[in-house]
Amino acid sequence: MSAEIVNFSKARSVSEAAEDAALLAFFQRLPATFSARHCSVAREMLDWSIEALAFRSSVSVKAIKDLESGTRKLNEVTMQALAYAFENEGLIFIPGHPPSKGENCRGATTDPKQRDDFHLIE
Repeated sequence: MSAEIVNFSKARSVSEAAEDAALLAFFQRLPATFSARHCSVAREMLDWSIEALAFRSSVSVKAIKDLESGTRKLNEVTMQALAYAFENEGLIFIPGHPPSKGENCRGATTDPKQRDDFHLIE
C-alpha cells in the first residue's frame, strides 16, 4: 500500500487550490471512524482493562470511564489516541459497525517474513 502526501499550502494554480480546498472540506465532513461505542467493545476484543488502554494510549483512566459511560465527549485528538492504540493491535473501525480485526494488520500473520509479499512492506 502506498500513500501520496498532499500539501494543501503549496498549490500550483488557483483551480488546483480550489480542488485541494474541496478535497480537504470533503474529508473534514466525514464522520470519525472511532466512536465511544467502539471503545468498550474493542477493549473486550483485546481483553484489555481500562487501565491497560490508558497506559497504551496515554489517555487518563477517568477520561476513558467518562467516554464509555457516556458522561462526556472527548476531544478529537484524545479519540485519535484511543483509536491508534487499538489500531496498533490490528483493529479497524467503520462507523455504525462493531470493531473488527483487519486482514493485513498486526497479528494477522504469525511470521510476516515468510509471506511472499514481505518485500513490499515500507
